[in-house]
Amino acid sequence: MNIFKTKLRNYNTRKRFFVLLLVVVVMFVAVFGKLAYVMLWQNSELQVKALSQWLRDVPNEAARGQIVDRNGEVLADTSTLYTIYVRPNSVTDKIAVANVLSNVLELDHKKVTEKISKHASEITIANGVTKDQMTLLFSSGLDGIYYGEDNLRYYPYGDFMSQLLGFTSSDGNGQTGLEAYYDRYLEGVDGKILTETDLVGREVTNGTTYYVPSIAGGTLVTTVDTTIQRIVQMAVNKAMTVYNPKNVACVVMNYKTGEIVALAEAPSFDLNNVPRDDIASLFSMSRSTIVSNVYEPGSTFKILTAAIALDTNSVTVDQRFYCAGSQVVDGQKIKCWKTKGHGSITFAEGVEKSCNVVFMNSAMAVGTTNFYKYLRAFGLTEKTGIDMAGETSGILINESSVKVVDLARIGFGQAIAISPIELLCSTSAVVNGGTKVTPRILNYVYDTATSTIIASSQSSKGARIISEQTSATMRELLKAVVTKGSGKGAYVAGYDIIGKTGTAQKYANGIIAQGKYVSSFLGYSLEEGAEYGVLFIVDEPEGYVYYGSLVAAPLVGEIFQGIFNYLDIEPNYTAEDKAIIGDKFELPSFEGMTLNQAKNALTKLGLYFEVSGDGNVVKSQFPVVGAEVDKRNTVLLIT
Repeated sequence: MNIFKTKLRNYNTRKRFFVLLLVVVVMFVAVFGKLAYVMLWQNSELQVKALSQWLRDVPNEAARGQIVDRNGEVLADTSTLYTIYVRPNSVTDKIAVANVLSNVLELDHKKVTEKISKHASEITIANGVTKDQMTLLFSSGLDGIYYGEDNLRYYPYGDFMSQLLGFTSSDGNGQTGLEAYYDRYLEGVDGKILTETDLVGREVTNGTTYYVPSIAGGTLVTTVDTTIQRIVQMAVNKAMTVYNPKNVACVVMNYKTGEIVALAEAPSFDLNNVPRDDIASLFSMSRSTIVSNVYEPGSTFKILTAAIALDTNSVTVDQRFYCAGSQVVDGQKIKCWKTKGHGSITFAEGVEKSCNVVFMNSAMAVGTTNFYKYLRAFGLTEKTGIDMAGETSGILINESSVKVVDLARIGFGQAIAISPIELLCSTSAVVNGGTKVTPRILNYVYDTATSTIIASSQSSKGARIISEQTSATMRELLKAVVTKGSGKGAYVAGYDIIGKTGTAQKYANGIIAQGKYVSSFLGYSLEEGAEYGVLFIVDEPEGYVYYGSLVAAPLVGEIFQGIFNYLDIEPNYTAEDKAIIGDKFELPSFEGMTLNQAKNALTKLGLYFEVSGDGNVVKSQFPVVGAEVDKRNTVLLIT
């Protein structure tokens, strides 16, 4: 029995020993495992934490990338300024530090002293300090003063392409325009300056300072041509001065490649002095009406209707129509702009004279299904894809809901709303041989650090929409508008220009807003080396002078003349130029004449005319009596 008890006691002792040994082994394994984990896997993380306790950092803001035009001219740039900091625990002579800071930075001495006497690890003294000021501060050799680099965004031309370029926030982030759209390429990577400090934040004697350099943002090279932009800007400013409209907008695009070379809008603002205190006004002025607004285009839309009708063989150039001044469709009377009617005219004459009746019947001949098929192909049911923020797409009546009367109105540019950029792109396809165009502003992004191109945008030939033959026919028809019709104001002697005027009534609360119009001209240069389309829109010009032929067409003519001069494209004068322009002469008076007498007199003089009013006697005219004119001028008769 004693032997059994002795064996049992020995067994329990060995068992306890093995359990204890196992516990010790497990503890050692856990400790060494944790140690290995910390050394191997948490090494970097702990080093970072340690450094954050040993080092103080001052931010070094990255320079935002430049925005330049196609020729390298700077449109948006960044200047380096500095922020001055003080670390109170590192200051050894507070009086001297307060003196130098207040003197160099022109600050209140008492306030500076109070700031640097606070119990804080770091205090900001001033922002926007120049390099010369910063150099003076550090030449004093005083302890506790530090600096960080800041960047000030500035625009060399101020109020210039404001909607296109956009602006940045106070933190340097893009908020509108290209600044926002391409922010990811422009923003860069911030750096920092690190200094060794002790537990209370004092800089360690003979400690090391580490400099982590910032990486500047990329240079955004655009398709814009600053010289053409200046030409366009002058025309826009002139329209604002002469007609006092609600707003003016103009865009110039290469109709073969889609490259935007100019975009100007008014009213506008200086990008170096953004009116942030009036948010509603800023929002209104900073959004581009070219891409963000839709409107009823009116007669400029007839370019598309004509192209669709010809491409589907629904009409022929010589087909005759009869315009009595109006036409009843689905029981509704729809007027032509010429309420007395054009009489019997061909389709070609209908394009030249912009007869609503011709375009109503052309659209109805095509039919809703085919017409909408082409509208989709022209891109009017979707965004164009332009690289600008805030683009909107057209508003069309649902195809299944379109009545015959709706189709008739769409045919001459009513009952449909599209953006200006959609109109320019879709009609460009009519002119360029029949292929779709995608507008673009980006050329490429250049990384200055690596000297490489990190992003680019290339033009590519789009899908075919109409045949080359239809496109060629349309170019001839639109040429007649400029040489004989309402677009004569845009004619430039010695150059091949085509186009279409537009005068669209505006609506308010579903009814026509009396006296409010959108005047426009859509012109194209067929000159080699200047394959540009120009859309010029004047919203609500004041007074009786509101026709696109009088308001917008002459300004587009001035833009084309400026472009041809800039590009050194020589004119090719012909006998036709002399016949179209004629000699300059003083405009006689038509006041007091009957409307027919005035029309006959103007026809003999070779002048195109518009009529405002329903009277039968001319009460006044524009241009005024005695004005120097030639055959390119359009005369407004007010009855």
